[in-house]
Amino acid sequence: MKMGLMIVYLTRLRSRFECPVLSSRAGMVCLGMIVMWWVGGTLAFAQGRFTDVLVSVVKDKVIAVTGVGQSEIDLAVGETVVSTKAHGLTALAITSTRLLGFSSQLLHWGEQTLEMDEHVKMSQVLREFCVVAADQHLYGFQETLAHWTSEALGGSERIQELRAHGHLALAVTTERLVGFSAFMSGFHAMPLQGDELVQSIEQTGDAFLVKTSRRTLMFRSRIPGWTEMS
Repeated sequence: MKMGLMIVYLTRLRSRFECPVLSSRAGMVCLGMIVMWWVGGTLAFAQGRFTDVLVSVVKDKVIAVTGVGQSEIDLAVGETVVSTKAHGLTALAITSTRLLGFSSQLLHWGEQTLEMDEHVKMSQVLREFCVVAADQHLYGFQETLAHWTSEALGGSERIQELRAHGHLALAVTTERLVGFSAFMSGFHAMPLQGDELVQSIEQTGDAFLVKTSRRTLMFRSRIPGWTEMS
């Protein structure tokens, strides 16, 4: 009889000490589930908020369409659309008088007026930016800011090659190497010296390595300017 009472007492005592532990574990499980739900919801919102863009011309408007809405910009009287391109979050419309860049994140158009009699030679559109080479300027559009930047070309300077990959673009001209990044403002130029010639270009999404007849130069997506490698 005494042995039975002792067993009951010990059982009840054990249960008193285990309850807080179980409650604590249950609380941790609940907290973990809440964190997972919040992170998952945040990622789902971000993915739904920033979606790829489609660009089209409808009557006298250029329209950008994303998964969450659309934005349009009017064409001026006599203004005609030469071409449209879209990639990821960025869209570009080249007209007879302007460059129109669209940001999917900001749902906003940015415009850049072309000089009189200026003609676009080539363009590249990537997920977060675009670059346009004209006969008088280089133009760059950053999707995160919906902002255009320009770099004037010299009187006799000509674009020989325009490359874009990942977060970077590179223009090789008859006088300079000109880099542009999705993360940094403005163009970054490195003059070529005398009869210096570009021999090879290696690239990743975040770096250009240019070997010339005199030196090796590096341009990176998050570091301003060019670096000469010794």
